[in-house]
This record gives sequence, structure tokens and C-alpha cells, in this order.
Amino acid sequence: MTSTTRSKQPTSRGEDGSRHFAGDSLRPAQPPEITPLDEQQRDRIHRLLRRRRPACPSCGNRRRWTVGDALPLGFLFLDEEEDAYMVALTCGRRGCPRPRTGIVVREEDFLSA
Repeated sequence: MTSTTRSKQPTSRGEDGSRHFAGDSLRPAQPPEITPLDEQQRDRIHRLLRRRRPACPSCGNRRRWTVGDALPLGFLFLDEEEDAYMVALTCGRRGCPRPRTGIVVREEDFLSA
């Protein structure tokens, strides 16, 4: 079974250049910046990783991860929630052929105090 994806067309444009899509709230006109994480935020991501236990898509590692920075996804992908972020992860297993991946998290899971 194949599915087709239809891209949404902007229904209006705000004074600041922001685009409004039917069924969506206003989105920023400028692309978001990478959000550097501090140690406390990285610790929150590590706790989340212990709960979710994601596997490295390349080697299957589930234990050792290095947490990088975050990128807001809501601006880039309309299918994502506006508070979704992709947090960079690096597999800590030696010899992993493709150690870089990421995990999608909500803003409240790591940015809130």
C-alpha cells in the first residue's frame, strides 16, 4: 500500500513574513537556530534515554550515549508538533559503523526548569 504526502500551502502571510497554514498556528519566518544544551539539560535527556532505551540503528547499543545539541523541528516539519526538538546523539560503543543519530523530544522534557 502506498501513501502520498500532500504539502500544505500557506493560506496567509503575516506582516513579519510568517506563514500561516490551515490548521496550524503561526510559524516563524526565519529558520530556528541550534539550541546548545547545558549540563542540566543533558542530564534530563540522559534520564529520558534510560526510560525510553532507544537502540542505535547501526549497532544496537542501548546503554552509552553522548548527548549533543538540539534543533527545533516544528518549524522545519509541519508533521511535527511545534514544541518538538531533535537532540543529537552519538553512540558510545567502540567500532559503531554509523554512530550519529538523534531522538525527538518535547520542549518540556528538557528545556523547562
